[in-house]
Amino acid sequence: MAAVPTGALPRRAKLFASALLSLGLALTGVSGTAAVAQAADAQSAMAASAADAHPASAGWVQTHGTWVQIQPGHPHAAAAARPAAAPQSAQSSTLPKPGGTQPNADPAPGQNVVVVNNGQPDMTYQGSQDSVGVTSGPPKVYVIYWGSQWGTAGKDADGNTTLSNDPDNAAPYQQSFFKGLGSNGDAWSGVMTQYCENVATGSANCPAGASHVGYPQSGGTLAGVWVDNSTAAPQQATEPQIAAETAAAAKHFGNTTQAQNRNVQYVVTTAKGMDPDSWHELNTWCAWHTFERSSYGTLAYTIMPYLTDYKYCGTNWINPGPRGRLDGWSILGGHEYAETITDQNAMGGWIDPAGQENGDKCAWITQGTPGGLFNLQLATGAFAVQTTWSNDEHTCSGSHPVVANKPLVVSTMCDRTAPPGKPVELPVIASDTASAKLRYRASGLPRGLSIDPRTGVIRGRTRDGGYHDVTVTVRDDAGNQGTTRFWYGFFPTGEYGCLGIEQIVDPGFEVPVDAKGNYPGWWSPSSPGIITQSTAHQPHSGAGYAWLGHSAAQDDSLSQGVETTPGYTRASLSFWLHVDSANTAASAQDTLTLELDDQYSGKRIAVVKSWSNLDATNGYVPVSIDLTPYVAAEFGSTVIVKFTSHEVGSAQTAFLLDDTSFHLS
Repeated sequence: MAAVPTGALPRRAKLFASALLSLGLALTGVSGTAAVAQAADAQSAMAASAADAHPASAGWVQTHGTWVQIQPGHPHAAAAARPAAAPQSAQSSTLPKPGGTQPNADPAPGQNVVVVNNGQPDMTYQGSQDSVGVTSGPPKVYVIYWGSQWGTAGKDADGNTTLSNDPDNAAPYQQSFFKGLGSNGDAWSGVMTQYCENVATGSANCPAGASHVGYPQSGGTLAGVWVDNSTAAPQQATEPQIAAETAAAAKHFGNTTQAQNRNVQYVVTTAKGMDPDSWHELNTWCAWHTFERSSYGTLAYTIMPYLTDYKYCGTNWINPGPRGRLDGWSILGGHEYAETITDQNAMGGWIDPAGQENGDKCAWITQGTPGGLFNLQLATGAFAVQTTWSNDEHTCSGSHPVVANKPLVVSTMCDRTAPPGKPVELPVIASDTASAKLRYRASGLPRGLSIDPRTGVIRGRTRDGGYHDVTVTVRDDAGNQGTTRFWYGFFPTGEYGCLGIEQIVDPGFEVPVDAKGNYPGWWSPSSPGIITQSTAHQPHSGAGYAWLGHSAAQDDSLSQGVETTPGYTRASLSFWLHVDSANTAASAQDTLTLELDDQYSGKRIAVVKSWSNLDATNGYVPVSIDLTPYVAAEFGSTVIVKFTSHEVGSAQTAFLLDDTSFHLS
């Protein structure tokens, strides 16, 4: 990848210069004919030689007779994990206990109560992903019942869709939960409204004038239901297949523009016995949310398996009887809903240093303990829910005053780059509850570009290079005003679109270990002490670093899963490495190996590089590796980046890592 000249960047844009993402035309705001034209310009050589107008390698799929370009985001970055075991109140002799090889087991007496740790860090704003930080308008939820496995559809007395192959009657319960949000003085939804966008990256709180998470409109949150039972859904649907179904749903509901999908989430729900995204095999999560980049804009969605297929996904978690069997549908449904509206395009919204979203930080806390599960009383009934994290209160909370948005809300615009001289079509999205008449004005645009004062679409061509500091102001006829500001760069080389965010969680190993030396973040160390703030060695920056090579008794390893997204063509990894060795042997004895593994099979994809005691360095040195040749066949799946050290004798070599980075382009 040809890097943008850093000397041309404004100060805050320099942070992104080494890893500009090629995010596809949905990210640049280009749509329709202009989008296709810009795609051809950006990759003219590929387009000229391609016989297939809709190559699968570029993310094109045909679903329900329509071609759509999908590029799924980061699914397992936002999963609702299965708890280690159910609380005693949920146990019953009528429920089957897991087999001997099943990692989940019934709790021992006294081990079932989980108490919230109020000492954990608050969440901070990540700066938005693809011009989206949070759901800034009233949330809209579309539920999809995917596949003929659901049987035939009907209606109950409350107008909810019923399905003949739904033995637990989960579908009406799920719909009633979303219908009820925002009713009966719903203070649970108020917790999420404290979060916002259009604030500086790293912010831990929101000023009153920021664009806050929207409060649900009573009776209006469930925006549509689609029983897509014309054909069978795949028994083991892959991530791209789930994304394709989401795109089909967007088309079905008529949400085919970026503006129409701005405050929307889709819940793709699979029937009893289905195994979406290796749900049964992985055995670690109950549901997850993510987003995809598509020709309809970015689409936020949740995959919701048939939760009662696995009792530890909320079945009778706090309530007895048949309705209590459906506790998980609101516990998990609420978990993913709350995380989506505060981190709509994961992970560009609100997360903590360990990569946890607001639902993760408060999951599975026992009813009756501080921050525990409870029944939320809505106009449509009582529903089991978990609490979510409140920065304001620094705890897990089920109640918060509603923080209302101003009538006029202007969405975040991401910093972005584009080639000079090519057509630009970039929409600025605003919503207004006080007026339907909006006027747009932009300052700082380069010559040749202008904004349509009625629609907010920036169009034109420019040959002015470099970065431009653009501010868009939107006014309505009621006197309300909102603004958004972004850097728009024009360079003849490089990757074009929104400037990307870091893919690795805790890249600098700054999440501290607990009193027992255990690391609570997303890295997976083979033993305590690998991620450390020990003064025996020094970090490259900050306080933490990774130290591999402690002893010859066992190998040390350190790994993290990273999603590689369809539509991207390049992947790169960089880090700082210090090989501190007292081993004077003339041969390579102590080694460090970097490999890539497949998340699902655990099989090694490739050994990328290795170092030894012969590669000793005088302090930290930068390492940058193009992973594209190794993951070209893996785009669309999660790969494990894994470091492994092996020592001999008295283990005289320390392999020290810091300031890692994984970027797609």
